[in-house]
Amino acid sequence: MKQVGRVWMIVGMMTWIGFAGGVSAQETKTIQGEVVDPALYLRDGRHGKEVEDLIYDAVDGGQALALLEDGTSTLYLLLAGEPGSDPNELVYEYAGRHVKATGTVYERGGVKGLVVTGVAPLEGQAVGMPQEVEP
Repeated sequence: MKQVGRVWMIVGMMTWIGFAGGVSAQETKTIQGEVVDPALYLRDGRHGKEVEDLIYDAVDGGQALALLEDGTSTLYLLLAGEPGSDPNELVYEYAGRHVKATGTVYERGGVKGLVVTGVAPLEGQAVGMPQEVEP
């Protein structure tokens, strides 16, 4: 009987671990942060307007951008809302700049992603008008 109890305890723990590692949380959120090249940031720690040309080179080569949250340094990978759409569309002109981005946040296995639905530059970061995805 003790063996059966242990087996069920192990099965329960394995199930919980499987669900905890694979959970995809979804919530709409507005995040203030800097538009960065995630490869350049993760590999070299580089970001900001001084690497703007490198960010555009990376994006033009196919790199999806990311949002580095102010205050927490949480990195949100930008995700396409639909297969084949461009995840960089709304933030492209803000490379290396600080913005407020609104969208749906997803998390799986500790990695966070953001499908951007609206973006606006912060004070002193103006480059055009705020943009939103048409419904």
